[in-house]
Amino acid sequence: MADHVGLPTPEQLELRAAELFTQWRVIDTEIVVSWNGRLSTTAGRAFVKSGRIELNPSLLAKSLDQVDVVLTHEAAHVAAFRMFGANIPAHGRHWRSLMRIAGREPDVTHKMPVDDVRKRRTRRSRFLYLRMCGSCGERAVLEQVRYGRCSGCSNRDSYLVVKTKATAAGRRALLRMSDADVRAHFA
Repeated sequence: MADHVGLPTPEQLELRAAELFTQWRVIDTEIVVSWNGRLSTTAGRAFVKSGRIELNPSLLAKSLDQVDVVLTHEAAHVAAFRMFGANIPAHGRHWRSLMRIAGREPDVTHKMPVDDVRKRRTRRSRFLYLRMCGSCGERAVLEQVRYGRCSGCSNRDSYLVVKTKATAAGRRALLRMSDADVRAHFA
């Protein structure tokens, strides 16, 4: 994080998230917040089951005023899950209400500039991902990884993801992988 001067520490972010949980009257205030330098255009993401939030240091270092906005957005996802369960829409009325209680507009997307990030991305080699549900084994080969609810078993955030270069040989290798091969990557 040395190149991202001015960003709060994960501990400071966790304290702020706990304050939000207290304001929202969430009983379980335990949360883990970290910076993830691999995020490119996403400002942050929440893993509601595990109570984990990841934030993008590259975007937020250029827009320090947005750190609390993005943290609040992601913390509201975790809080909505803890308070109302898994069967609510991600940006539905429960989440919107929590955002308003925190004094924030319930905006679904950020408006931070990502042009330089997109330019960098086009120079990189492309990848394919095998996304397998750790619960039911449903599989998909994708060009982008999408998380959320499994369409096979409705479990949330239970995907195992294997990455390879986007070549014909890479696609064949992903398609040949057994469930055991995928699980072995995470053992």
